[in-house]
Amino acid sequence: MSRFRAALCWMPEAKYLASDRPAWATGYGRIAQCLDARISALSEHHATVLWPENLELPAHGTQLQVIPNHVCQAVNLVDSVLAVHPDGSSELWDVAARGLNF
Repeated sequence: MSRFRAALCWMPEAKYLASDRPAWATGYGRIAQCLDARISALSEHHATVLWPENLELPAHGTQLQVIPNHVCQAVNLVDSVLAVHPDGSSELWDVAARGLNF
């Protein structure tokens, strides 16, 4: 992750974020540690995160949790997903369709 003003350049596994975005969405996803930050642009190997100007940027190397807007295209790329329930509890769900994207 690198910094430029109030933006972060993040290097995710690009395929985990969908490039389609509903008209009402203001980005491709959010950052769990700062819900006002938004993923504003995607390229093959990078994502740009706009960070609120009034907040300090995370330190270089900080691990951030990403909440993507849309995951339908990416679920089969992982072995399991973490399901977080409204009460805060969580569980790991195996992905039965792993690798079955034809």
